[in-house]
Amino acid sequence: MPAPVLREWVIRPSDPDACRLLTETLGLRDLTAAVLAARGHRTTEAARAFLDGAASPAPDPFLLTGMEQAVDRLHRAVQCRERVLVYGDYDVDGASATSLYLRFLNGLGLAADFYIPNRIKEGYGLNADAVRRIAASGVAVLITADCGTTSLDEIALAQFLGMDVIVTDHHLPGAILPPALALLNPCKPDSGYPFTGLCSGGLAYKVTSAYYAKYGSAESDPDGALDLVALATIADVAPLQDENRALARKGLALLSRGARPGIRALKAVAGVDGDCGVGTVGFTLAPRINAAGRLGDAADAVRLLVTEDEREAGDLAGLLNRLNQERQRVEAGIVAEAMQAAEAAPPGPLVLASRGWHQGVVGIVAARLVDRFHRPAILIALNENGIGKGSARSVAGVNVFEAIAQCRDSLDAFGGHAAAAGLTIREDRIPAFRARLTDVLQGPLSSLASCHRLLCDAEVELHGCSPAAVLELGRLGPFGSGNPEPTLVLRHLRIASARIVGANHLKLAVTDRSGRRLDAIGFKMGTLESRGLSPSEPIDVVCALDINVWNGTERVQLRLKDVRTSVKD
Repeated sequence: MPAPVLREWVIRPSDPDACRLLTETLGLRDLTAAVLAARGHRTTEAARAFLDGAASPAPDPFLLTGMEQAVDRLHRAVQCRERVLVYGDYDVDGASATSLYLRFLNGLGLAADFYIPNRIKEGYGLNADAVRRIAASGVAVLITADCGTTSLDEIALAQFLGMDVIVTDHHLPGAILPPALALLNPCKPDSGYPFTGLCSGGLAYKVTSAYYAKYGSAESDPDGALDLVALATIADVAPLQDENRALARKGLALLSRGARPGIRALKAVAGVDGDCGVGTVGFTLAPRINAAGRLGDAADAVRLLVTEDEREAGDLAGLLNRLNQERQRVEAGIVAEAMQAAEAAPPGPLVLASRGWHQGVVGIVAARLVDRFHRPAILIALNENGIGKGSARSVAGVNVFEAIAQCRDSLDAFGGHAAAAGLTIREDRIPAFRARLTDVLQGPLSSLASCHRLLCDAEVELHGCSPAAVLELGRLGPFGSGNPEPTLVLRHLRIASARIVGANHLKLAVTDRSGRRLDAIGFKMGTLESRGLSPSEPIDVVCALDINVWNGTERVQLRLKDVRTSVKD
């Protein structure tokens, strides 16, 4: 087993006066007050605003440039009984946004249809052949869901063929924008919207909300689709801040209830019983939905999310579950090969390619490499003609999209975000691309810390980690990108017992100096000895707090993020 990666613990500055103020004025426990103050919410007003943020009014959807034109065009389609088609992406965000649109448009009485391109055969975004077929079928209005911002030629073709195009997308725009009737993108410089973090599922919700506000529809209340918005927001790792935090919280409540047959069926095959949290979506539901687009037909994911038939929902959920199992098998093989290649790679960004890799899985593996080696990774799946489709993932502080853009001369196409991007490249151009990217990222990578930084909110004692305190901390959620779960430091803990459980998980029982005892779990951490620790020496830990219920009793468990031997006083 490789030696554990060294991590620097960075504890946010504490503010005892602010903590005391928040406990006195808001009745908060010390732990919640400490986390709020550490994250900058140091006044009563600021802390109350954050705690109540999930209930704050959302920005007016009509602030988005192009919204008025979009809803007016949709209303004309309703009045004239025109055909409308939603062209979505093959990931969870695209499938959720597409499903949301279909639910709403069908509720307006439109016979709306959808189209999801094949990841392998057609690739990301609009393509000319599909646009021609859609136009020939009599579609008057084409709505994109999670694509379209960079499809200049295809949207010009759609307009030429007589279709009005409404783009809802959050991918970064280029210097030239497509000639759409309306381009709704919060990342556009003149978007007009105060929050840039909406994913495409969130944008679809804003479109339906705007239509509902202006024209109304008793059959199509947009809030009934917030479970789809939560799926999209969490799966796309959109920041759980501001409006997204409110949307995700409400949507998770709907997911927990299993309001739609497809979600109930998916939870059943995944073994999810009861409430859904961010982790449930990110690690259980989303991978199964994504598996349709990675190894099968993403249209099946849309069908699952829109069906009202329990039997169909069960069949589709079973199909997606089997595809996810196959995805896991394929991924394991690619991970083993990519890890070996990465170990032998020179310093700098990892640019790896193979004709044996599956295009639908390389993005997941790239993320695994980033976690392991703490540097940007691009994995490229080459077809029999030497055309490569690559997925890039990056580390915090390194904008991989901008770096790839500086290597565009080696590429056929590219697009994406600061943390993730996709590209098309010919096999013979990979060496030049790798060399150029290494040169571009030499400065940004050299400025990164030589070890991982683990940002911690506060240093606490075991006695403050009660079930009631952990439940109160939940008011700061939901936790995810942009709003991480509270991360705490506890020092001078004694190890009462240590063993390995499950797939190499480190299970500890620890005590503090007063004898208080709690359980701790370190997923994939291995043995104490493999981490250079002795069971007889006190330890310091960085952890999050969970609540386990056993035989009706609630107990706090430390979920370990790092462990080291305590420094002697």
